[in-house]
Amino acid sequence: MKRILLILLYLFISQTNCFSQTIVSGTNSYVEYQVGTLPIVISVPHGGYRFPTSIPDRTCNAPVTVTDANTIDTAEKISAALFAATGCYPHIIICNLGRSKLDCNRTLAEGACGDLKAEKAWNEYHNFVTTALNTANSQYDNKTLLVDLHGHGHDIQRIELGYLLSSTQLKYDDTKLNSSTYINQSSIKNLALNNSNNYTHDELLRGPKSMGTLLTIAGFPAVPSQQDPYPLSGESYFSGGYTTETHTCFDPAILNNGFQMELNSNVRSTTTNRTNFAEKFTKVVIEFLTTHTNVVMGGCATLGIESHTDSELIIYPNPLKSGSQLFLQGLKGNNLNYRIINNLGQEIARGNVSNDNEIEIKNNLAKGVYFVSISSLDGLETKKIKLLIN
Repeated sequence: MKRILLILLYLFISQTNCFSQTIVSGTNSYVEYQVGTLPIVISVPHGGYRFPTSIPDRTCNAPVTVTDANTIDTAEKISAALFAATGCYPHIIICNLGRSKLDCNRTLAEGACGDLKAEKAWNEYHNFVTTALNTANSQYDNKTLLVDLHGHGHDIQRIELGYLLSSTQLKYDDTKLNSSTYINQSSIKNLALNNSNNYTHDELLRGPKSMGTLLTIAGFPAVPSQQDPYPLSGESYFSGGYTTETHTCFDPAILNNGFQMELNSNVRSTTTNRTNFAEKFTKVVIEFLTTHTNVVMGGCATLGIESHTDSELIIYPNPLKSGSQLFLQGLKGNNLNYRIINNLGQEIARGNVSNDNEIEIKNNLAKGVYFVSISSLDGLETKKIKLLIN
């Protein structure tokens, strides 16, 4: 397995405190894991715009290749809104490959069509989802919620929430939906069997405190909900896919609940709309989780400019002049690579760490917060250290 050593480089920026998020990249950055500290995992399989020629276009099984536009940006805006509200980040897993190259919401055979590079990215993506869910479950006593984020192009401008129940099944009466047959088919099965206020399965799907009802009240019509309990005959609706089937309690071996969330185009169309949705969804998902699980979110420690040192790893010289060499003492391993990322998540440099543990800072870096990701081949560890650049 890859060993990713994340070093936070704190550059002098006055007295402002900040909290930095660990970002782990898969091979060639085809997939990405933004590590969080909330019981919320957001997967984004269809928002990528990378189309490397080294991966052939998918042709097996008449593939759907349309991109779910702006879903990556929407997820990151949700992340920022959750951080503003709680001081903590959700876990986010992103496929950066275009859907014509890889579909992470399909089986390996259908999603990668036999290409080895695509298969590797598919495996890394789902391993990241599993890691995120296991981490969050261990921290929050198995109260994690998975949101598989998509975008739809259907005519009706509403959010579609997929719990692995079909349009026909959602039309069933409450008694039938509350039977073990349909609870066991649901991606919120464990929530239906154990929630703080003893809501029934049908109430969790479309009752007053369901996700759909809370979204509708917040200004985003959704189905199923109290206001719109099921799609009518002939209306398009996505009930969920491979990710929801594989990574929620629909699988008896999995404990966490989740759903597929298909955002209509109006929600995703502009930066203003995405920001507005992110802020409203943040309030909704917090209310949903606290109502049904009593989970306590927030309280993540922020890391200030003067707040941390690391005795095992030393960066010098400090202060460092932009454009000079950075020396790392305490690194272990050979054939190390580095990436320098700014606080917007943009990569600004990459290369190899020299045998003398040197990184040449070729770019003239402005004052600010940067991240250096140093990777080798034997595990995962995170360190934090500060550096003054002048």
